[in-house]
Amino acid sequence: MNTPHRRPVGRRAALITGLAGGLLATAAGRVRAATDARATVPATVLPALPPMAQLHAGGPTGLLGVARDGGLWSIPPQQGTPRRIAEGLDPATPLASGHGRVAARTAQGGLWVLDVASGRAGHQPEAALAPHAGLLVLPLAVLGVAAAGHRLLRLEPAADGRWQVVARSQEALLPDARPLQADLDGRGDGGHIVVLAGPDAQRYRHGVLGDAVEATRVLWLERHGLSVLRALTLPAPHVFEDIAPRPVALPQPGGATGLLTVRAGPDGGQLALLRADPAQPGQLQLAGLGEPVGGFHRWLAPTTDGRHIAAVHTPHIGGVLHSDRLDGGRLARRRLLDGVSTHHIGSRETDLAVWLQGQLLLPSQDGRMLRRLNPDQDWAEHPALALPGRVVQAVALPDGAAWVGLLEDGAVLLARWPTVPPGNQR
Repeated sequence: MNTPHRRPVGRRAALITGLAGGLLATAAGRVRAATDARATVPATVLPALPPMAQLHAGGPTGLLGVARDGGLWSIPPQQGTPRRIAEGLDPATPLASGHGRVAARTAQGGLWVLDVASGRAGHQPEAALAPHAGLLVLPLAVLGVAAAGHRLLRLEPAADGRWQVVARSQEALLPDARPLQADLDGRGDGGHIVVLAGPDAQRYRHGVLGDAVEATRVLWLERHGLSVLRALTLPAPHVFEDIAPRPVALPQPGGATGLLTVRAGPDGGQLALLRADPAQPGQLQLAGLGEPVGGFHRWLAPTTDGRHIAAVHTPHIGGVLHSDRLDGGRLARRRLLDGVSTHHIGSRETDLAVWLQGQLLLPSQDGRMLRRLNPDQDWAEHPALALPGRVVQAVALPDGAAWVGLLEDGAVLLARWPTVPPGNQR
């Protein structure tokens, strides 16, 4: 095991300023100003860590990081010393966790799985997983994307600790697809697997999400055998300019889960809300479309807490935050504020926003200010937090009381807000 690299943090820690002295200026009439206690929020650069490449909320201490050298670190967000628990991982492929396990892609493309309770790790060095694609941990399996052919794989553990492929999808996915689990038909069985598929490199050559390959299909796959349960195919010239849809509650009697994503075409990107209609088995439908951003190769970055829908329009050039709501067959939008960004050109980190205690936290356009809005207070803006560097990734800790940001130089910054009881968030 390599000795952890330690770097001085005193100078950086001294740059942290706490909360801004007053409310940020907002466009007149767009966001209602709210009175808010101006108590300082403790913000700390976590010490004794090498430069990080990615963060993940989960694992033994609630926070994991993969260093640029491929080491996996368990990071105590309160007190304690960070601990290097593995090495040789791929820093560019996101971690996954759940059901007592942590899964990662190794630098050689293998699968590595840690059992958190026992501390033992299992391997499948010959898994040949695609770089950049996501993993998904299920109760009895791990899902990943094959590098050859980009099929979805289901791997399960054998008695000797190795993980074996037991199922493979028939259709090709996006090379960097991020599988997720969603209960689209409301059966309450945990749901099945949503992936973006139908890769196409010719329809819409934009390339702001890491490559010029875009999806033309959304698939809902049965989680065991990976057969297609439902699908939606976009006709030319449109694509899904996204890496993974986001589950969101649909406003209808009985409750239902839809999928929020981005459809892009000649007029740029637009929000798309998908649903599963029980009367149309085998299909997914467009439940609502937002207005296009306007302009070829103009994109928008969606974000949701599963209840509210928002998007930053043109996050690379100006960055205007809008809220959206389903109104019949369209997503009606409301302009909120300017000068924010939740995506950097070329990055596969498509959402730098974090939803924490019912509030939306998102970086300013230059990534050096964390702005904070409350949708349950008519999107009132609260005091912002000045940052000592540009944010390139952000997560919320499982306890819901802390925002953790990865800065451009690999430093990890933690800001903790007082816990707000659910009934007092308004």
